[in-house]
Amino acid sequence: METTGLDTRRDRIVQYALVGSGIDGEIISENQIVDPTCKIPAGASAVHGIYDKDVKGKGLFSEHADTIHDLLKDSIVIGHNIQRYDWPLLTSEFTRIGRLIPKPHAMIDTLRLAKRLRIPGRHDLGTLCRGENISLNNAHDAAADAGATLLLLWRWIAKHPRHFRCSAKELEQWISTGESETNQLGPGLDDLEPLKGSGGKLRKNGDRIIFNFGKYRSRDLHVIAKEDPGYIRWLCSPAGPLNEEAIKKVKEIL
Repeated sequence: METTGLDTRRDRIVQYALVGSGIDGEIISENQIVDPTCKIPAGASAVHGIYDKDVKGKGLFSEHADTIHDLLKDSIVIGHNIQRYDWPLLTSEFTRIGRLIPKPHAMIDTLRLAKRLRIPGRHDLGTLCRGENISLNNAHDAAADAGATLLLLWRWIAKHPRHFRCSAKELEQWISTGESETNQLGPGLDDLEPLKGSGGKLRKNGDRIIFNFGKYRSRDLHVIAKEDPGYIRWLCSPAGPLNEEAIKKVKEIL
């Protein structure tokens, strides 16, 4: 969001953007200018580039409230410094029109997440994006910031996968407190010990051997041996991806 200032109780929203996807995968891209019903200070306009002339006739917050409410209710809301800035300010706007702010399913604050992941350096959005090679040429535009924040989270998920093998609610709790419930999803494939000689293509999960490549990725070796013995013959052939040590081990297991 872009606003008239930094006071979350008194300042007003002049632009909001919500980007992402719905529960059925539909694209959400809402980017609107809001008339704050007051003059926009020159200092604020110098930051986000929105002036009094730009908000004229764009609709009061009350006219945007239904859209915002419907998009945020029961959603996983992601934002940078959202808990200390965006959400309190949004709460004030809803309070002014006599409405309760929608309750999200979970709130992921990427500023707090950066601290929890111990990302080095400054934790402003621009610096974090540069660290992940994310272009943010139009910083302090609500839509640009929203899109960059979402991409930043995706990059961290790929780079630090073990912290994200949990529900959104558990992730929110871990970001806030450093504590979480037992990870119900269990270890990911990359956490499992590779079978020696397989180049990581086969991994050990207790007494089980799990495929970590190809069309049977995440499947059990014993199960595939019954369902598709021809695939196992190829796996253990000179044309397959395993060396002699791994082939010998697979044959011993089967």
